[in-house]
Amino acid sequence: MKILPFINTLVYAINLGIILSLVFYKRERPEKVLAWFLVLVFLPPVGLFLYFYMGINWRDTVLNDRFSPTISDLIHKSLGRFEGPNADMARMVSNLNASPMFHHNEITLYKDGIEKFSALIKDLKNAKHHIHLEYYIIKSDELGRQIFDILKEKAESGVKVRVIMDKIGCRKFNKFYKKDLMAAGVEIVTYTATFAFVSSIVDMSINYRNHRKMVIIDGQIGYTGGNNIGNEYVSKGHMGYWRDTHMRVEGDFVLGMQGLFFDDFFAVLHRNQASRKWEYIKQSEIYTEESDLAEYFEPTQITKNLPMQICYSGPESAFYSIELMYIKMITTAKERIFISTPYFIPSEGTASALKAAIKSGVDVQIMFPAQYDHPMVGHASMTYLAEMIESGARVFLYDKKAFTHNKAMICDGRSFTIGTANFDVRSFFFNYEVNTLIYDEYYASKMEGLFQEDLENAEELTLENYFNRSRTVFLKESFFRIFSLL
Repeated sequence: MKILPFINTLVYAINLGIILSLVFYKRERPEKVLAWFLVLVFLPPVGLFLYFYMGINWRDTVLNDRFSPTISDLIHKSLGRFEGPNADMARMVSNLNASPMFHHNEITLYKDGIEKFSALIKDLKNAKHHIHLEYYIIKSDELGRQIFDILKEKAESGVKVRVIMDKIGCRKFNKFYKKDLMAAGVEIVTYTATFAFVSSIVDMSINYRNHRKMVIIDGQIGYTGGNNIGNEYVSKGHMGYWRDTHMRVEGDFVLGMQGLFFDDFFAVLHRNQASRKWEYIKQSEIYTEESDLAEYFEPTQITKNLPMQICYSGPESAFYSIELMYIKMITTAKERIFISTPYFIPSEGTASALKAAIKSGVDVQIMFPAQYDHPMVGHASMTYLAEMIESGARVFLYDKKAFTHNKAMICDGRSFTIGTANFDVRSFFFNYEVNTLIYDEYYASKMEGLFQEDLENAEELTLENYFNRSRTVFLKESFFRIFSLL
């Protein structure tokens, strides 16, 4: 028996089984089934590899898509009902995440990491009780060590320091430095997307990542938005100036961030300890699970009225909360929608909602980077942006010598969302994300002002100049579009 024909037949048989499983067992979304069908049939060996790399749900640690009852009880529900113009939106988010409306808050918006990290470092140095930090990407470069040296000093002084890392996102974090931090009392847990016995060897899946980014300090101050921790996020990378909205908040909203962090931390900690890696066994000896978390949910003294909600979702969500939030915001907009995103691979629902809004007379403008940090995704995004232009949207490409990693949407100058979710299917369906939804005209106008500033450093993409490019670029974009929904 010749081995090569046998292998080809086996690959085709496995691929056929995968396709049938997607259709009849998993009942995946039609556009995803079609995408896998094309890859598995026309690129059999590559498709099979990609399916094991991207398609299988290897999820080892499942993060909650609603606050756990214990945590929910600790979040003060005396925050009242919201009767503003977006009351139906507030009810939807509350029903999806068991998240109340957080009324009393003060926020500061940062347009880049230079502003954000300058403020964060000051707050970290002033921490008295605890520091909770959760990021997708953390590097042990100049910025990373500056922050983690502070965490180490704080842990040694008695401040409780907890950190959640993602195995893929933090793969460049120095292992020896990490052990040094843990020995000093910094509690670090690592989210993995593969089975525990496999993750000790390899975790290669680019899907099912913990993409959340939060810092909570003493239960009174919170940071969330698009920045990760690394030199490029303070514009010291090869892409030049890095545009990225982040937020500092004081007030009731921090309670929601605290609740989400604890749910994530305990879920990841449990799996890390079960993996039996020596560093986690050692860590479990240091770590003593507290029976009473009330001291982490102290009422704030902020009295300013600024209604905010936390919206989060993940691959295990019964309802994809962030996608539904975007759809609801888009379909209720009457005048204008401004979107900033580094990746634009809309779901069928969000794409249809945008097209319906455009045809209803809503001014839809999308800001997208002129240079890509992930070329495959960038090229695929251009095909979807062209569809939006054909429908009547206006698309702008940000400064070619800079990069916009900004993730925001502002509707009618009344409400907006910022956070970790990109406007793409990976954020909607495959990754754990967290967004902030803010109902306030003053801050919405500030966000629109930042969008207008970005327009000054951008060029409009028209259908004429989209099609007036080389055939090679056009074919490249069409090819990568095939993989965009996987």
